Amino acid sequence: MMNWKQAALSALGALALLSAAACGGSTEPEGNAHSGKTGTDITVKDNPNTSVYQSFKLEKIDKLPNMRGVAWLSDEWIVSDKENTAMKPVTVEGQERYPHNLYMYDLTKGTDTPLKESEVSLGSPLVSPDGQYLFYREPEESTGKGFFLNLHNGETVNAGKEDGFVQEGAWLDNEHVVFPNMKGDLVSASVDGTTKVLVETGNFNVRSVRVSGSMIYYITGEDGQLNAYDTTTGDVKQLLKSVEWVIPSNDGTRLAIVKKTADTKRALVLTDLEGNEKATLARGTQIFGTSWSGDDSKITYTINSESDDEKGLFVSNTESAEQFQISADMDNVSDPLAWSPEGNKILLSQAVLQNESYHFVTSVITISE
Repeated sequence: MMNWKQAALSALGALALLSAAACGGSTEPEGNAHSGKTGTDITVKDNPNTSVYQSFKLEKIDKLPNMRGVAWLSDEWIVSDKENTAMKPVTVEGQERYPHNLYMYDLTKGTDTPLKESEVSLGSPLVSPDGQYLFYREPEESTGKGFFLNLHNGETVNAGKEDGFVQEGAWLDNEHVVFPNMKGDLVSASVDGTTKVLVETGNFNVRSVRVSGSMIYYITGEDGQLNAYDTTTGDVKQLLKSVEWVIPSNDGTRLAIVKKTADTKRALVLTDLEGNEKATLARGTQIFGTSWSGDDSKITYTINSESDDEKGLFVSNTESAEQFQISADMDNVSDPLAWSPEGNKILLSQAVLQNESYHFVTSVITISE
């Protein structure tokens, strides 16, 4: 991935993009976007488990108000979604609201620069594996049109004509995104604007689309059927039922699965590629935001539970299954959690209630081992 801090300061790099983007300026989330929390104070919990405490140490939590941090561009830069007060507001339910646009934020300097400005809201950004493109949507409630933004020249290309569900989709490679359309088909969209139907699932309810190598994992139906589509052979295999989320490891050897074990009970388990369970990492009422670190040695996730000792933000060692609670207050998240490239920071966004309205707050959590 390119060094975004250097590129942003280079006249031939991202500054050219940002000028073009600014002049041309005409998000089921992983968790509960409206957590109902009031304020942004965070309680850091001591963990009495000696072995776990030796494995992970919380260094600090930096809070960034009024922005929704969703992805890393480098260890210093993140992609964020926030209100663009330079645009004309619209009145919704008696309140003036500005469109949400896409920015890149410099964690070192505390400054942001527009990636894409628009009079309409933009959201659900996904950065390509090589950092060259950004896939995003113009959401209208839970669906919206998809677009590709070239992060070098600021050019935007429609990702086909079909709507897709907000926050559903994944990069297949550096130039293609796969997402479910409104019919339940899995569609591959190219950065040149062409599209292709990969799988006709025959099920309107398609979700949790994830890619690992040549495999596309996705869940269908009310029974939570986990499927695996091989892009090389075209074969589809049914793996497990009662699955709510699937998150493949980065090396493609394991799956992290959130499964429903009862009406109000969920479990986070590690499986092999056939769905055979190898370890249980967590249990709770709900489990959201699950994300592998880059080297697959750690997994972070949030748990909803009635007990303070069993809810909040956690990190687990994927080999020993040791668990470390970072904060009991971070039990609702708006997007999948994201690890920094170096693997020592976690990006987390929450919607908090302040002055009778919801505002996003981003937390950057630094840990060490």
